[in-house]
Amino acid sequence: MQELPDATDDFVDNTDPPTFPSTMQEEEEKKVDEADKTPDVEKAVITPYDAIQASDNNYDAEPRKKSCWSDERGNLKVVNLVVRNPCKIFWLIIALVVALTFVLNIAVFRTAENGNPFTLPGNEFDLMDVRSIQYDSMRLASDKVRGDRVDMGMEGKTTLKQSEVEAIQYWVFEASTPSGLFGDEQSIEGMKDAYDIFLNDPGYEDYCLYNYPRNLSLVTENTTVECTSPLTPLLMYYASYWDPEAVAEVIEELKDPAKIEALNKIGVCANPQVFCPPEIVETFTPEEVFFAFSFGLKVQNITSTWDMKGDLIDNITQATELASYMVLVDVFAGVVDFGFDQTFSVANPASQYSRGILFWGGPYTNRNTSGLSEEEAKEVRKADDDRLKNYILENYLEKMDKQSDPETHATLNSYYFMTAIIGDVILDIVTQDGLLALFSFAFVFCWIRLNTGSWFLAFVGFFEIFFSIPVAWFLFTVVFQIKYFSTLNTLALFIVAAIGADDIFIFMDAYKQSQYHLDILTDLETRMSWVYRRTGTAMAITSATTCAAFLCTLITPLSSIQSFGIFAACVILIDYVLVMSLFCTAVVIYHDRYESRAKCGCCCPCGVQTPSVTENAKAAIEANNGEEMKRDRVSEFFRTKVSSFVQKPLNRHFLAVVFLSWVGVSIWQATKIEPTKENEQFLDENHPLQKSISILDQEFPTANDDIGMKVYYAWGLGLVDRTGVNRLLEPDNFGVPTFESNFDFNDQCQVELLSFSDRLKTDPKYRGLIKRKNGVGQVYSFIEELAAFNVYGNLNNCTEVKKGDWRNAAWQVDTADLPEMMPKFLEQKTCFADDGETVASRYSKEVGWDGATLKYAAISAESDKLDPFGRDSEFLTRQEYDQFILLAKEADELVSVHCSGSVVMTDLDEKFVFMNNQSIYVQTAIQSAILGVCIAFVVLLVSTRVFHIALFASLSITCVLISVVGTMVMMGWYLGSIESILIGIIAGFSVDYVVHLAYAYEIASGDTYERITEAFGDLGISVFNGMITSVVASIPLFFCQLQFFAKFGTFLCLTIAFSWIFANFGFMSLLAQLKIPLKEKGRGCRL
Repeated sequence: MQELPDATDDFVDNTDPPTFPSTMQEEEEKKVDEADKTPDVEKAVITPYDAIQASDNNYDAEPRKKSCWSDERGNLKVVNLVVRNPCKIFWLIIALVVALTFVLNIAVFRTAENGNPFTLPGNEFDLMDVRSIQYDSMRLASDKVRGDRVDMGMEGKTTLKQSEVEAIQYWVFEASTPSGLFGDEQSIEGMKDAYDIFLNDPGYEDYCLYNYPRNLSLVTENTTVECTSPLTPLLMYYASYWDPEAVAEVIEELKDPAKIEALNKIGVCANPQVFCPPEIVETFTPEEVFFAFSFGLKVQNITSTWDMKGDLIDNITQATELASYMVLVDVFAGVVDFGFDQTFSVANPASQYSRGILFWGGPYTNRNTSGLSEEEAKEVRKADDDRLKNYILENYLEKMDKQSDPETHATLNSYYFMTAIIGDVILDIVTQDGLLALFSFAFVFCWIRLNTGSWFLAFVGFFEIFFSIPVAWFLFTVVFQIKYFSTLNTLALFIVAAIGADDIFIFMDAYKQSQYHLDILTDLETRMSWVYRRTGTAMAITSATTCAAFLCTLITPLSSIQSFGIFAACVILIDYVLVMSLFCTAVVIYHDRYESRAKCGCCCPCGVQTPSVTENAKAAIEANNGEEMKRDRVSEFFRTKVSSFVQKPLNRHFLAVVFLSWVGVSIWQATKIEPTKENEQFLDENHPLQKSISILDQEFPTANDDIGMKVYYAWGLGLVDRTGVNRLLEPDNFGVPTFESNFDFNDQCQVELLSFSDRLKTDPKYRGLIKRKNGVGQVYSFIEELAAFNVYGNLNNCTEVKKGDWRNAAWQVDTADLPEMMPKFLEQKTCFADDGETVASRYSKEVGWDGATLKYAAISAESDKLDPFGRDSEFLTRQEYDQFILLAKEADELVSVHCSGSVVMTDLDEKFVFMNNQSIYVQTAIQSAILGVCIAFVVLLVSTRVFHIALFASLSITCVLISVVGTMVMMGWYLGSIESILIGIIAGFSVDYVVHLAYAYEIASGDTYERITEAFGDLGISVFNGMITSVVASIPLFFCQLQFFAKFGTFLCLTIAFSWIFANFGFMSLLAQLKIPLKEKGRGCRL
C-alpha cells in the first residue's frame, strides 16, 4: 500500500480514497449492480471505495459554467483572488478585524459608565405587563418628585458623624451537636468570639453606628455616644445583670396557655403609650388590660439589662427556656425571635442555627450635602464606602476568615455576610471562575492544533474564534444601534468556541479530503473552489439554522434574553464569515508556505514551495496505480465501523429499543418538571457565602427585626406612558411618569388614608400577610406623623405622637399650608425608627412632594413572607401577590372615592415583576424550543428539498430537547430562570451535528447505504471533533462557583453529547431502516 509524501503526514486525514483506473471502476460497478439484487442484510456494509467512486462520478458529471461568480473553468472568482493574493488578503482581513475592534473600544468601552459595557441588571420585565406598568408608575414618579426637590435645593441636609447605617454584617452560625447552639457554654462562647473581633478592637468605635439620643439639639462635642449594640441573642446570655427569680416568675406565668392567649388578644393595646383604635379597645376587660400592662413591666425590667456587657450568665438553660416562651407572645417575640431558628420552641429548645447583625455607621465626619449635585453626593458617599471597606479588609478580614474556618470551633460552624465587602467577594469568585474558563479555551486551542497539524492554523483559528466576539459586538452595537448589552451575552464566548471550532474542523477536513480527488488537483484554484463549495453550503445551512434558533428568543418580551439571542446570532454569523474568509486564506498560506515543512518545525515563511503540495498529491495519485492509499484510523473507523454498525438491521433494532426506552423515560421525567418553590441559588450550595444566604433564607422564621418587602398603595399616580419605549435601543428609557390631575388631598382623603393605615396595623385578619413587630403591623403611613406635626409643630415628643392624642384635635392639613409645612416636616426625626432616621428618609417613596405640590400620597406595608433580598419562587410570590391584590380592592373602596383616582399597588423590589418573569421564562422555554425545531425543519427542507430528511433531523433535535429536559429533572433541577433560559436555547445548540450529516447524506449519491457511508466518511470525524471540543471544554465549567455557569456547563455537555448520539445513531439509523430513495438532483422536492 503506497503512502502520500511526508508533506501530508503531519495532519489528520478524513478523506475519500483516490479514483481508480477505469478497468477497476467497471469491475466495482459490476459488483455494485450485483449487490443491488441481494437482500439488504447481505449488502449492509458498503466499502469506502464504492461510496467514493459514486461521489467522484457525481462531481465530474456536473461541469460548472462560467458566471458572474465563477470563471470558464468553474472555479470561484473570489477563491481565485484569495489563491493569487493570500498574504495581502490575510493581512487586510486582520487589519479590518483589529480596526473594528478599535472602533468598538471607542464607541462602547470608553463611553461606558466606569468602563462597564454591560447593561446593569435589574428592571427587567415585560413592559406591557400590568405589574411592570404599576412598578414603573410608582418608581419613576418617586424619582421625578425627588429630582424636582433636588433641583429646588430642598434635599441637602447635615448628617452627624456615624449616625446612618453605612453597612451591616451578618454572622450566621450552624450547630455541630444535637444540643444546638445554646445548649452548652462552648458554643455560646464560640459565637461570642465572632463579635469580639470587633467589639474588643478600639478602632471599631471609629466605624460603628452611634446610638445618638433622640433630641439631637442636646448633642454637643462633649456628648458621649456609644456604639449600637449588635442584634443577637447573646445580648441576653451576656446581660450586665440577670435576676433568676424574676425570670422564673415570668416563665411560670407564661406556662399558662390562657395568659398567653390574653396577651396576644390585647397585644400592643396594653401599652398606654401606643394608639389603639376604640373599636378594638372596647373588646377588652379592665382586668385583661391591667394584667397585660403589669406583665409587660416585668418583662421590660428583665430585658433592660440585655446589653452584652456582662459575663456569660450562670444559668444558660433558664435563658433559653425564657426565650422559648417569649416567642409565643406577639409583643415580646421581637426581643428574642431574631436569633433562634424556626424549629425553636418550648418543646424543642435546641436551636441548630442562629444569626446576628453588627451595624457599621457613616459618615465619618459631620457631612452637609446642601448645594451638592446628586453625582457629587454619590462621590462623597462612595469615599466613605471605600474607607470602611479598606479598613475591614486590612484589620478584620483575616480574623473573620479564621473564625469561619471549620477547624476553629468543634461545636459550631460560622459564616459571615457583609455588605461592605460583598462586591470584592463576588469579584474574587468571578475571577476564579474566569480562570476555569481559560482551561476550556486552552483545550479548544490544543484540539485545533492537534487536528490541523499546524501551529499557524491553530493560532489563526483561535484568533478567528476570539475576534468573532468584538466584530459581532461592533455589528450589534454600532451598526444595529442596539445598546442593551446583557450579561447573558458572555455565554456567546462559549458558544462560538464550540461552533467556531466545529466550522474549522469541517473546513480543514474538506481541504484534506480534496487531496484524494484527482480531477480537482489541476491547481490550487480548482482545489480550493471545491473545498469552498463543499464546506460553504454545509456551514451556511448549519449557521443559518443556529442563528434562526437563537433569534427565536425574540418572542420573549424580556430585553436581556432578546439581546442575548440577537448577539449570539451575530456571533455565529461573523464566525461563519471569518472561517470562509480569514481561515480560508490562512489555509492557502499554509498550503503555500508551511504544509510540507511542518515536520521540520518551520514557523516562518521561507518562500512558496516548489513543487506545491497539490502537485505532489496529484503525482502521488497518478503514481499509485489504483492502490488505496493509507488513511487515518479515525476516518476509517467512521467510514467503515460506524457506518457498517448502523447498516446492520440487528444493530438498528437494538438502537431502536434503547432510544425508544430512553426517550420514553425522558418524556416521563420531563412531564414532572416543576417551577422552583425556593429562592434560586447564586453560588454553589457548599460555598460559605451561599451557605449563609441559604441558612438565612430557609432556617429562620420572619422575625420582628427582619426587613420585609414593602408593598405600596398609592393615590394620585397615573400609569406610566410607554410611548416610543424600546429598551434594546434605549436601555434606560422606561417611559414617562404621569400623575392624576384630579388627585385631591382633602380632609376626608386624609381621614380615609389614616383609617386605612390603622386597619393594616391592628386588624387581625391581616396577620400572616403584613409583618408584625411587637404585635403591630409594619405600616409606613406619613399621614400619622404629618397630622401630629400639624398639631404639635414638631415630632420631639414621640410618646404623644404614638399615643395619638392629637387625633382629638383638628389634625387635618390644609393643602394651602403644605408649601410652608412640608420642608420642615421632612427634616424631622421620625418617631417610628430607632436610628435617628428622618421623615424624608423613612417615607422617601410614600411622600409625593415635588417641592411645590403633593403629586401623590402612598401607604406601604411590609410583607410577612417576602423580603427585599434574593429571588423567591413564583409559587410563593404569587400567593402573596393575590392577597395584596384583594387588599388593593378594599383600599379602592375605602379611599379612592375621596382622594379621586384608582389605587396603584406595587412593590419596588421587583418581586412582583420577577414573579411574572418566571412565568415568562417557562413560556419562552417552551415556545423557543418548539419554534427552534420548526425553523430547523424549514431550513433543512428548503436546503435539501427532501421532506423525510428534514423531518427525521427535526425528530432528532426534538429527542435531544426531551433528553436534556428529562435529565435535568433526574438531576434534581427545578424550572427556575437559569433552567428556563437554557431550555430556550437548546435548539440553537443541538442542530449542528444532525444538519451536517443530513446535508452530507443529501449531496451524496448512490443508494441509502452508500449515502450513509459517504456521510460518515466525509463528516464523521468533523462532527466527532466538534463534539469532543464542546464536551471537554464544558467540563471546567462544572466547577464554577457561580451557579449560572456551572449549570450552563452541565447543560452544554448534555446537549452536545445527546446531539451527537442522536445524530449519528438515531438519525442515520432511521434513514438506513426506512431506505427512502432520493431522486436525482434537480428542481422541486426530491422525495
